[in-house]
This record gives sequence, C-alpha cells and structure tokens, in this order.
Amino acid sequence: MVKKIGILLGVLALCGCSKAVTRVSIPVKVESEIDITRYSNFAVLPFVSEKQVERNEKLPPEVGEEIASILRRGLARQKHFEVVSTPETARLLTGETVEEDWLSDTKHLSQLGEYFEAKAIIIGSFRFYSDSRPRRYYGERYSVRRQRYVLDYQDYMQKTYLLSLRVIIVDVETEQIVWDESYRRSTAEAHTIGSFIFSQVGPQANTIRELGRRAVSEFTRQISPHYENEDRYLVN
Repeated sequence: MVKKIGILLGVLALCGCSKAVTRVSIPVKVESEIDITRYSNFAVLPFVSEKQVERNEKLPPEVGEEIASILRRGLARQKHFEVVSTPETARLLTGETVEEDWLSDTKHLSQLGEYFEAKAIIIGSFRFYSDSRPRRYYGERYSVRRQRYVLDYQDYMQKTYLLSLRVIIVDVETEQIVWDESYRRSTAEAHTIGSFIFSQVGPQANTIRELGRRAVSEFTRQISPHYENEDRYLVN
C-alpha cells in the first residue's frame, strides 16, 4: 500500500495537480515458480502425518490420502499439468505404505516416478492440532434498573485449529528436491462450556478438509501461470 501511494504521489508531482489521475486495475500475468516445460506431469502420493511433532493430533490414515486427492483435483484443473488419477495411484501403490521417511528418500521416490511414468513426484506431510484459550467479549447492554446502557462481558472458549502442510516436489530424472515449502492455515471457533465439551469429541474431518483445501490452493497458484490484478494510474 505504501508503495502504491508513493507511485501515485510521484505521478501527481510530474503531471501537476491540475490534471486528474484515474486508478485502474489491469490483469498482469504471473509466471509459474517452477519450470512447467519440465515439470508438467505429476504423481501425487498420500500425505503423511508428522508423528514426532508435539501436540500433533492422531488422525485416521485416510486424511493423508484425502489431502492428496484435493491436490490432484486442483492440479488437474490447470491446463498446463497432467496428473496421475487417484484410482491409478492407488492401483500402482498396491502393497506400498507411504511413511514419513519417504520424504527424504529421493532415490525411492524417483524409482516410483519412473513406475508412474511421471516427470515429478509430489509428496508431503501435515500437522494438525488445536489450541483452546479462555476469552472475554466486552459489549454493552441496556439496564432496565439503571435506565441506560452499561458495560457488560461474556466469557467463552476460543478453540483454534491449525494445519501445517509441507509440500515437496522431487525431480524423477535427477532425484533432486526442486520444491519444499510449508503452508500454515488456521480457523477459530467460539464456544460455550457445553459446545466446547462437544467439540472435543466431535468430528474434525470438515475442518481438516477446509484447511487442506486452502493450503493446497496457495501451492497450486504458486506453480501455475495465472493473472493477478495490479493498479495502474492514468493521467487525464
């Protein structure tokens, strides 16, 4: 924002205050942060839970596959990429169990990539945990006894869910890691004592799914050519 204001002030200084300046938003193409001529065909493996991380909640094993499926769908919607389908991935991984130590075993991942006939393998890990803290909301209420509005408060529990998603791309030919980034997403809920107790045992699948979708969306955007709107200033 400061940069944009500086540009506008510069334009006004050069053109004089007597001329009108119109701000317009135009689409600007943003290139992929990877070489899409080389990495256009992916196989996405199920994501794994980081077991040695403090506070990481124990989740069903299918969560990792669900995150991978979200990523496959996101990449498949981009015209620049081809992705091995979920059923085909499951068929080719028959008898294999993706483990956390696979994240650093680029030789094994490269061999799998050749088996999948892919240019690159995408694999990753995730951490999902929650944090609960008491909060107090201040507001006003009308007091009949005092005949005026008075300051009031209400105590509640704020439960925050956090997902940290690590995404790795391995070049099948060179066995090198060409992408290794983490994406952190969170969402919060306000609870009464009763609803807080229920949230401790309630299903979290929808929360994980939504946070995973948001994290995957950012990754997909980074490696896909796309357009972003930028402000330009026209002097009338």
